[in-house]
Amino acid sequence: MSALSDEEYELLPGDGHSGPRSKGRMRRGCLSRLLRPLKKNPNIMFFGSLILFICSVVFTTRDFLKAHTTTANNYYNTILNNLWPIGLPNRTDIWENENSKSMHSLVNCMSANSCRENQTSIVLLSSDHFAGSIAGAVSGEDIWASSVLDALQQQGYTTIFTTDNQQLAATYRQFPELVKVVILEGSHSRQCFSDPRCIKTKDHPLGIPAWKMLSFHFWSGSANPLGNAWTLSPENFPLLSPKDSAENVYLGYSIEKACSQIPTTPFAERPRQAYILAKRLDYFGKDYSWTGIELDKPPFEISFLAGIRQGSKTTTLPKGINDLGSLNKTQFYDHLSQSRVLLGIGSPPLSPSPYDALCMGVPFINPIDHWDDKDPENRTKWSTQHEVLKFQDPPYVYNIKKHDEKAFWDALQKALDTPIDRFIVPDMTMEALKARVARIVEEDWRGKAERLLDDRISTGKGDLFEI
Repeated sequence: MSALSDEEYELLPGDGHSGPRSKGRMRRGCLSRLLRPLKKNPNIMFFGSLILFICSVVFTTRDFLKAHTTTANNYYNTILNNLWPIGLPNRTDIWENENSKSMHSLVNCMSANSCRENQTSIVLLSSDHFAGSIAGAVSGEDIWASSVLDALQQQGYTTIFTTDNQQLAATYRQFPELVKVVILEGSHSRQCFSDPRCIKTKDHPLGIPAWKMLSFHFWSGSANPLGNAWTLSPENFPLLSPKDSAENVYLGYSIEKACSQIPTTPFAERPRQAYILAKRLDYFGKDYSWTGIELDKPPFEISFLAGIRQGSKTTTLPKGINDLGSLNKTQFYDHLSQSRVLLGIGSPPLSPSPYDALCMGVPFINPIDHWDDKDPENRTKWSTQHEVLKFQDPPYVYNIKKHDEKAFWDALQKALDTPIDRFIVPDMTMEALKARVARIVEEDWRGKAERLLDDRISTGKGDLFEI
């Protein structure tokens, strides 16, 4: 038998009694076999080393960035907590807290480059009605403000509240380039326009540009120093009141969100009752639409409810009305949803409550206060308690001329006996409102203002302002 080579010998199984020398030979033999391919192909060693180097760099960088990010986050959190403290984090009805939450979210997303669509676009809301809406206030203006706030937030805009021009000016100058528009009371827009500490001027470059101020105005007509085109309206006043509001901006609102959360009472389970749209006793004064009609002597079974919160020294409540006293929003919705009809009495005009009623399947009786005797059925010549709903028909809306007792009782009888489904005016869906809100926020207000300024300079009419 030929002699075995060292390599072949070392590959033979040992007998368990090998000495240190034989073990060393075995290790050298194993390494020799592992290194043989590397010696023949040195590129393998090069690329393997390169891969190991790259991996070490990647993992080291990852660990560094992780530690750096943690440090940065802690740093930003410290800044946020010190600059925008949230006193009561579980409360959502305090506007100062909501501002701090919004600023936390905005600064965090900007530092991490993770902002959602529209989040870096700020809309300043400078009206007591916006602050009041999150605190539960329920006037028509508050309901309008709440709806607009929902539409802004659902589309990702950052909303910041202020309640007067001093706060507004101080807030605006913190981030002027991020503010898309300012929505404020009409009277506040005029005050700011005349105040060099508020409005942008050559000597006050961080003031609010006049073209960014949009007046939040519940009624028709202009309420802005730049005119109707900078006046936001809750209803389509360009259509309803073209004489003084042809250029107003129809913002509108939606009751869909709030109403859809309220369960409706099946029609058959509702008592034969009418809820009267009145929270002030003086609504039953000289403008009361049903003077002379005895509600305590109805020709059929019906009861009348109202929730009066403000009394009057000169007006008394007509007989036949059960006054429930001051009601909060939940109580009002509960009584309304259990009624078969909502009865208007002439005031208040343009209340959101008829929209709520229709959404709950409750029809509305809309008094017609004025009409053209020569053309009495022409609705464009009517003046009604609710101007928008005068274009709707039974069984949803019954438009009745004031003091017409027969038509009054006939409409009530039909409303009591005719069930309706939930109904939302198409322009008052949340999707319709969101579309209008987006158009308004993204409008080229600066371009419009430049054209207006050129016109004022050329005609000499109207106050000038700084672009």
